[in-house]
Amino acid sequence: MSIKRLTSELVRRGLHGVGYEIFVQSFFDSNGDGIGDLNGLRQKLNYLSDLGITLIWLMPIHPAKTYHKYDVEDYMNIHPDYGTIDDFCHLVNECHERGILLILDLVANHTSYDHLWFKQAQLNSVSNPYRDYYIWMDSERVKKLGLHAFDTPDANLTGLWHKVGPESEHFDWEEFEKKSKTTSAVNKDDRVTSKLSIIHDESLTNLKPEQIRTNTYYALFDPRMPDLNYDCEYVQDEMCHIGRRWLELGVDGFRLDAAKYFYKPPRLKSNIAWWAKFRNEMSRINPSVYLIGEVWDLSTRIAPYLRSLDSMFNFELADLLISCILNEGNGSLMLKSYMKILNTYIKESDKQEVIDAIFLSNHDQNRVMSVFNNNLSKAKMAAALLLTLPGLPFIYYGEEIGMLGMKPHDKYRREPFLWSSTNCPGQTTWLEPLYTKISNGCIPLDKQLEDSNSLVNHYKKLIHIRCQSDILCFGSLRPIMTKIRCLCLFEREYNNKFIFIAHNIGSRRQCITIPEIYRQNKGKIIFSTQNENQIMNNGEFNLNGYSSVIIGSD
Repeated sequence: MSIKRLTSELVRRGLHGVGYEIFVQSFFDSNGDGIGDLNGLRQKLNYLSDLGITLIWLMPIHPAKTYHKYDVEDYMNIHPDYGTIDDFCHLVNECHERGILLILDLVANHTSYDHLWFKQAQLNSVSNPYRDYYIWMDSERVKKLGLHAFDTPDANLTGLWHKVGPESEHFDWEEFEKKSKTTSAVNKDDRVTSKLSIIHDESLTNLKPEQIRTNTYYALFDPRMPDLNYDCEYVQDEMCHIGRRWLELGVDGFRLDAAKYFYKPPRLKSNIAWWAKFRNEMSRINPSVYLIGEVWDLSTRIAPYLRSLDSMFNFELADLLISCILNEGNGSLMLKSYMKILNTYIKESDKQEVIDAIFLSNHDQNRVMSVFNNNLSKAKMAAALLLTLPGLPFIYYGEEIGMLGMKPHDKYRREPFLWSSTNCPGQTTWLEPLYTKISNGCIPLDKQLEDSNSLVNHYKKLIHIRCQSDILCFGSLRPIMTKIRCLCLFEREYNNKFIFIAHNIGSRRQCITIPEIYRQNKGKIIFSTQNENQIMNNGEFNLNGYSSVIIGSD
């Protein structure tokens, strides 16, 4: 099958439009087995196109044992529940026909326990090349160093080192998730980093080969997901080969899972060098390949990765946005903090411009509507803020209809998309929802489309305004400081054209004086969440609580 490619201009606009993260299993079912699949996603591309989406990120689609599928058994194929390679190629072509980019989740830090590489690595032979694909340590040394008692980033139920055998084979991910801690990612990273320093010193440097050939392996996230050893060039070659294959099938790029953990301990220079090598290899197939990294950390630690990658997910901004809306302020402080992040990115990346990947939530976090306790006004406010800031905003599937989901229930943050108030064909049923159901106040898509004031129509209006505006897509950010805590005021500028944006993140009406440039021609109201005749009065306007306005200068 021939693969349709996007023009460079469509790629450029797609990377400055709006992204959409999809868990295929929960999206749309084409064959009646209750499990979402690639053909089901194809059937809903018109919905995504109408919404205004320009880039789709698919969570892992490869063969795996777990529901989340971050335990990849075969990087070269599609999970049989999801379809076939032909189905995937059809999906790529139909995305490209609509001007939508498609990127895959590349889970390259670790494999499944059941991956062929790990099965081969367990064979007792010092000369076995697959042993070097993973990280091993003598079990007695693990105990001597106390490493068996260390907690992982997600729980203190298990150590980082695991023996090959029944205990690892029958690891219960769901029980592990229920009992896991909920500490912040930054704190987790700090704890883990201190422990990983021992790994490099003891397991890869000071031990003799015969000591390393044991049955105790290293797994950061889950005993069922042994970490790969990127000090082994064969592993690097394998991942480059995998990446090239999917690019040849038309993929436009990759979301790079756990991008900071590829070297143990996290070695910044080594990680950046690896990602630079990976980019060079991928660029030979697709010079416009888009690489976006997941490093759940502070901006100062994230920024250096932008030397090798196009984007990094901005976890700091996500926290700032959610906190700002929950607490109804401080808008100016939030903007000041965000400008500091952007300046750090530019300084540390040695680039004139970066594509900041901004978002409100993803599969690892509480869903936005749950955080806001079903408050529609706050959910709309969060969307308006997100979709008027610079960068590439990402929406987690169902966020636009107010789907619910909370920790510690990982699976239930991936519940079936709620398409209809009736049990319509295509509705996925693999999981009985705990949160996203009509009895909890969730409104299905079909009902929301009929309501001009619904959350999905709010998203749709803002996405289309954004994607049709070069200023919103490509423009710089100019904060306007104010002493009124609940106001978030800023300008966007591109090619000497300006727009003024005001968000009232509080519940009370506020009077705002607009800048002079927008008064000369009385300004042009591009978007408003309230009646336009309430806004302008001799250069001032009243902005209702939880409301936004976008005004052009001509």
